[in-house]
Amino acid sequence: MELVNFKFDKPWYRQSELLEKTSGSNSNLKRYMKEQLESGGTLEEMGYLKFKGYKEACWDPVKYTNWLIENKLEKEPKYDYELAEQKKVRMGIVNFNNHKMKGTK
Repeated sequence: MELVNFKFDKPWYRQSELLEKTSGSNSNLKRYMKEQLESGGTLEEMGYLKFKGYKEACWDPVKYTNWLIENKLEKEPKYDYELAEQKKVRMGIVNFNNHKMKGTK
């Protein structure tokens, strides 16, 4: 999915620079990294680079943004039945949370 055409001025960025450029948070990135590893993927697939002598991990920004768009971007439903399914799932979560809250009182 080609949604955004980012322009980067360096081949890799330190993690803090990448987060600043992409308006991301460290906690989200750590969660994404954990999910990637738990699903059997590698951090390199996300654009992760570790250089000897660097204190901070580096990232390939093109690879990372492509991975982010492909794996974390919520896609808008194309058909009515997809929208209905999304609403059904959301209502199930809301009802579950409401039921859970009533049980803890």
